[in-house]
Parts: sequence; C-alpha cells; structure tokens
Amino acid sequence: MKKAVFKFIIILLLTSNLNSFAETKLKGIIYGINESKEKIPLIGASLRWLETNTGTLSQNNGEFEISRTNDNKLLIVSFIGYGKDTIEVPYNKTFLEITLNSNLELNEIIVEAHQSTIINKSNIEKSETITMHGLRKAACCNLGESFQTNASVDVEYTDAVSGAKQIKLLGLDGSYTQIMTEKIPNLRGISSTYGLNYIPGPWMEAISISKGASSVTTGYESITGQIDVDYKKPHTSEPLFINLFSDQFARLEADMNTNYHFDDILSTMLLLHANSMQYKHDSNNDGFLDLPLNDQINAMNRWNFINDNTHIQFAIKGLYENRNGGQKAFYDNPFNHYGFNIHTERYEVLWKSGYIFESENYKSIALILSAIDHKQFATFGYRNYNGKQKSLYANLIYEFVFETNQNYDLNTLNHNDSTTINTELQHKISLGLSWQFDEYDETFANSNYYRNENIPGIFCEYTLKEIYGLTLQIGTRLDKHNLFGNFFTPRFHLKYNLNSATIIRASIGKGYHIANIFAEHSGVMASSRQFIIEENLNPETAWNYGLNITNDFYINDIASTIIIDFYRTDFTNQVIFDLERDPSKAYFYNLKGKSYSNSFQINLIFEPIDGLEINTAYRLNDVKMTFNGKLLQKPLIPKHKGFLNLAYKTTNNNWNFDWTFDLNGGGRLPNTSKNPVEYQLEKEFPPYLLLHAQIEKKFKSFSIYLGAENLTNYKQQNPILAANEPFSNYFDSSIIWAPIEGRKIYLGIRIFP
Repeated sequence: MKKAVFKFIIILLLTSNLNSFAETKLKGIIYGINESKEKIPLIGASLRWLETNTGTLSQNNGEFEISRTNDNKLLIVSFIGYGKDTIEVPYNKTFLEITLNSNLELNEIIVEAHQSTIINKSNIEKSETITMHGLRKAACCNLGESFQTNASVDVEYTDAVSGAKQIKLLGLDGSYTQIMTEKIPNLRGISSTYGLNYIPGPWMEAISISKGASSVTTGYESITGQIDVDYKKPHTSEPLFINLFSDQFARLEADMNTNYHFDDILSTMLLLHANSMQYKHDSNNDGFLDLPLNDQINAMNRWNFINDNTHIQFAIKGLYENRNGGQKAFYDNPFNHYGFNIHTERYEVLWKSGYIFESENYKSIALILSAIDHKQFATFGYRNYNGKQKSLYANLIYEFVFETNQNYDLNTLNHNDSTTINTELQHKISLGLSWQFDEYDETFANSNYYRNENIPGIFCEYTLKEIYGLTLQIGTRLDKHNLFGNFFTPRFHLKYNLNSATIIRASIGKGYHIANIFAEHSGVMASSRQFIIEENLNPETAWNYGLNITNDFYINDIASTIIIDFYRTDFTNQVIFDLERDPSKAYFYNLKGKSYSNSFQINLIFEPIDGLEINTAYRLNDVKMTFNGKLLQKPLIPKHKGFLNLAYKTTNNNWNFDWTFDLNGGGRLPNTSKNPVEYQLEKEFPPYLLLHAQIEKKFKSFSIYLGAENLTNYKQQNPILAANEPFSNYFDSSIIWAPIEGRKIYLGIRIFP
C-alpha cells in the first residue's frame, strides 16, 4: 500500500510539472549598427515576452537565452538609443538573430549598454559584468579604481606611503583571486600589488567578476574567484576615443584609442595612456605625502584577424612607471629624511588563435600564448627591494559539443501509464594542455631569493545542460610543479533554473597559490618591521564552497533582481602573515590550526522609475586565522559592509547622475600593546561612511564629467605610527583601514568624434 501511494505521489508531482517540462529555450544574438554601419553585438539589451514577467538581458557577445512555452509568441526587445521592437517568434523557432534599428541618426549616437552591471544568468558560475557604461559611472582611471560602484569587490590601500592597492573578494586578499585579461592569467607574482594601476580604465570594454571556484581551463590559482578584464577590440571599438582627466591634487591623465580597418578581415588598434602626479599633498600635517608622486607611460598595439572559421588576436604592451614619496622634507634633504622610490618596466606579448571545424557538431581548438618581462626596483628608507620576473604561459584547448535525445518513460513508475517525456541534452567537453613558467629573482634587505617554477598541466571539463533546467559541470586538472610536486584540482558546479525567473547555483572546488611574500606584502616594506621567515613555506591550499540564488521579479511594473550568496573558504594550508606577535617584526610561517572565511551577501537591484537604477547590498564577512596558536579575527577586515548606488539618466540620455554610499563596519586592528603608549592603537577601528558622486553631460561628439570621491572628507587619523621617527623600531605605515587623502574632486572630458 505504501509503495503504491509513493508511486502515485511521484506521478502526481511529475505530471503537475509537465508545463515546466514542456518549456523550451529560445536562444539568439542581438546586434546593433555602429557608426561604420557594421553589426556589433549589444550587451544588456532587454527581452521580455508580451504580457508576462518572463524576461532576460543579452550577455557577452550579444547572446541571450529565454524560456518560452506554447503561450509565448510576441517578444518585446529594447535597447538604449533604439525604439522598442515587438517580434513574432514562430513556435518551432529555437534560434533568433535580431538586428535593432536606431531611432536616431547613426552619426548622433554611440552604441553602449544601458545596464551598468549585467548579472550573467546563462553562466554556470555566479558572475556579473561591469559594462562600459558601468565603468563610466566613476572616474575609473585604472583597474584599481573600477570597483567603486560595485558591491562585491573592495579595493584598499596597502600602506600610507607607496599608494599601492589590493583587492579583496570574499573577505580575503586579492592574491587568492585570479586576475586575468581576456582569459589570460595576469598581474601575478611581483606585479600583484601595483598591477591594478597598469590597466587604464579607457582601455577596458568590460570587467567580469565571478565568485568561488572557477573553470579548471584557466588554471589552479583561483580560490575565491576570478576578475577578467576585456580590452577594447580593433573590430568593434570607436574609431577614435580621447579621455582627459585632472583632479584637485593636480593629477593629470590622458588617453587615446584609435583603430584602423584594412578590410573586413584585418584590423588593428593603438591604445595610449600617460599620467602624472607631482603635487606634494600632506593634509594631516604628519610630514609625509598623502599620495606618492607618479609618472606612467603605457601603450598597447593589438591586431585582429577574423574570417569564417579562424580568429587570431595579437598584442604587444609596454609600461614605464616611476613613483616616489615619503617625507615632504626628503625632497630638500634626502640624507636625513625618509623617502621611497619605485621604478617599474613591464613588457607583455600575447597571442590568441581559434579555429572552428566545419562539421555537424560544434568543434573548436584554441591556442593562447603569453610572455611577460617585469622589472621593479624599489627603495624604502634604508631598505632596498629589487624584483625581476619572467613568465611564459601556454594553453591549448580542444572543445566539442554534441546533443542527444533523452526519453523519460513514466512506465518505470506505473505500468498503466505510457506517458513519455522527450528532451534534448547538450554535452560539452573541454580538453587541454597548459604550461606556466615563472622565474623570480628578488633581493630584499641584502638577501637574495631566487626560484624557477616550471608547471605543465592537463585538464578535462565536462558540462551537461538541459536536464529539466539543470546544468552540471565537472572539471579536474593535474599540474606538476617542479618544486612542490603534483597539484590535483577538482571543481564542480551545479546550476538549476527553478523556473524562468529563479536560478540556484552551487559550487565546490580546490585551489592553490604560491605565496610571493615580498610583492604581496609590499606595504610592510614601508615600515621598520623585519621580515622573519620561520620555515620553508609550502603552497597555500584551500577549498571553496558556494551557494547562490538569483531571482527576477516584478512589483507592479518595476523589474527587480535579488541575489543571495554564501561562500566559505577553508584553508588546509596558508602562509600566515603575522603582525600580532611583535610590532617590530612580520612573521611568515605555515598554518598550524584553522583558517577560514565565511562571506554572506544579499544584493537587490531594481528600477523604480524610468532611468533610475538602484543597486543596494549588505555583506557579512567572518574571517578568522590562527596566529601563533590563537584563532583570531583577521585584522583590517570590516565585518559588515553596506552599499547603495543610485544611477539616474534622463530620457534622452544626455545627463547621467550617480551617487554611491559605502558603509564600512568596524573591525580588529593588529596588536600594538608592546609599543610605547604614544604608538599604541585601539583594539578595533570604528565604522565609517564614504560618499561618492558624479555628473556627466553628453553632447554629440564628447561628454564632460565632474565628480567627487569621499565627499564627507573622512580620513584615518594618524595613519603612520612614529611618523616623527621614521627610522625607529616603531615606524609603521601599513596599518591602513580607511582613506588617507580625504575628499577628491575631479573633472574630465571624453571625446569620440
């Protein structure tokens, strides 16, 4: 009897959901026409079935995917600069190519995404993309300044002297986040700290942020997530773009991008950047410059070749940077005062090629090559640091996709029922070989540290789509490190479309990181602390577990999205950076005990009226590490984070207004109780609020933007311990938890003739 009841319940559940089983997916691409009358993919175009709440946005490359039933026939498509279009879609249509016509003269508009942040719903990983429109909501002079209007990523100064910045994701340092440029691992090793300044904002087309375990195809280094930068491309970017910027501290920046099309197949692009900061600013009168003086020249030339089956990209990039600072009096008498200087030269070459085979099933092969030569020479007071890095990277990926029909027969549940459900499963398999070579030659405090890393790897990743809205991805890779042995990296992702509006994701994965203690903790060099390496440091190893829910809903006619996610990172080994034991020393040793991070975030995005986009979020970080046998909250990490961004654009898109409120909760400070009383700090730092704003006025061929960062002028008081005794044992500029430069007002112009 119980068995019969059980069968009846299962049959009832299955048949009650036949409508959802019968749902199909309409896929396609949305294009627009640019000034050169070329078709370009539109990112962030809105699609919605008539008289329903079922909708989506086009993703990278203009691709979209939207659920439909037999009741859905009329599709409403809209994009800024275009009138709404209603398209009749035949019931048997599964792929649709849409080209939108402008409702303005082509020479009067620049095609750009309406959405500042796109929640990528088609990806199996939880990810979001900051579009070009989103990047222009703030000054965004470089990558390190591009997350001001984003709730997921924090960027903070490492010290009060050098101006170096680092990102934080899931409450952990940026060294655990894999930073890439167009799917190529970048800003690693010696460049991990200052590298955020090496990518100018006007060069970027979009930034993709994914949390948690990522695909094994890009390596073993991602632990907390990935940040992938897309540069502007020769075949889709503006023919000419110029950006000029200045702020109240006399920081000057200039950018110029230009491209040339030889024909429909071959195109090239030149990207130029220069910045200079020569104003000696000391707002708190501690004798030290709040911001370093800086000169940078940055250039990249990239080429693009594309035909029916082959796509080749090649680029070469060079950078020169010189930054210096310290005590203001250092410039008058360098022998008796504290100063620092960092000189950097960096060269990059990359090659990407892909070929699509002509066959019934989708098959492709791609080769990615990269070479980097990085030199950095630094002086901090009486201490010198010289770092050289040579890196080579290769990744060969073979990918194929095939589909199979699958029948689900309810006869297995009840012999009297002959109902059969047909569905189509998509299988995707990625196979590949990779190789990473790194040569590090570092000298610090008259000691030399040299190592040569040679790491070949092999990987396989399998993705299964469309099991009643369920997508699975299983990946694994094996890398053989010449110094540390085998790295085995398993990763698993699950995505379930509960319905057309709700997506549930789960992930688990392992990651590795080889600590570069000098580059990753360069802020401590700007102090008198001695670096104490207590033992041979092993690779850092961690597991990351993630759960995410994304839901689209309407309140009346207000489209809204809520995102809830939780990620936990468990370290099985970590290189502990210990500032607790002795204020005059920085200890490095392998983890002996527990180390973990719990990060919970809830994010609500909605548009209450036409033109007003509201993005609000709350995040809780619980990050603990074992320091010298004691499990403590990690210092300098705000436990709570509140975020609110208001973005309003007028109907004709001629005016853009942006306001960002950034509330940082309090947190723990490193132990300074062994210092003299005058150099001791409180046990915790207080909560504080930052306010940023920008106004942009657009004209036919240029726009002017005026903005302010830290409008409330909130500053950390006395950010440098023993600033009056920079050569004493108590001098420390690395305990930074809030801004140090105060309010900054800036003005810029973007020209696109």
